[in-house]
Amino acid sequence: MQSIHTILCEKLNSRSGVIKISSSKVDDRIYFDISWEGDFHFIVTGWMHYGWYYVQRDKQCISPSYVYKELDNRELSVMQHIIDEIENGKYNNKKTEKEKIKQVLEERNLTSFMNNTKWKELIDSIMENMRDIPIQYKTFFDEEEPSIYWTIDADEHFFHMNMRIVEWFKIRSKFEKVLGQGRLIEPKTCVTDKQSEIERMLNKFSIPYEYDDVEKCFIIFGYR
Repeated sequence: MQSIHTILCEKLNSRSGVIKISSSKVDDRIYFDISWEGDFHFIVTGWMHYGWYYVQRDKQCISPSYVYKELDNRELSVMQHIIDEIENGKYNNKKTEKEKIKQVLEERNLTSFMNNTKWKELIDSIMENMRDIPIQYKTFFDEEEPSIYWTIDADEHFFHMNMRIVEWFKIRSKFEKVLGQGRLIEPKTCVTDKQSEIERMLNKFSIPYEYDDVEKCFIIFGYR
């Protein structure tokens, strides 16, 4: 069986790009990189039967991340099409996430109120002490504000998200919990109030906030 290195090198035409290949001896993972002037890269990373490919600039994705499960002719054809698009300049004006954030800040005249350290302290504390607390947030790229609350455990995307795109983050302090629900047991609810506990946590890490007495939630602004 041909190696993934051999297949990609033989089947893909890098055009004017320069090929760089590296692999891990620990888990046989490959990193295949075609680079162009202007710091454009076509990246394939994974294994023979599973992996991802995408376009990158400034170490940030500027294309969707595509998943492959087999390096067949169809998948290789899609890869070649993306390489040709890079060669022909399709991605020259594609903004990185960092550039999109900068544009939003300038257009809306926003100032940062949080940083990576404070976000990490806040999320780590929630994970350690109150995983069931209702949360809600809005990023720069959400067209509408969310209408419901959810828990941090139920949000798989959250742990891979760049916190620099979070415009505001809400923590509900007063909420209902269902107790004793079952086929033969009538569900009961109790009201939980964690306002003091959340306030102590935010003050501990010097995190600026506002309290909405109508919605019964703390609002942490990433930007104002």
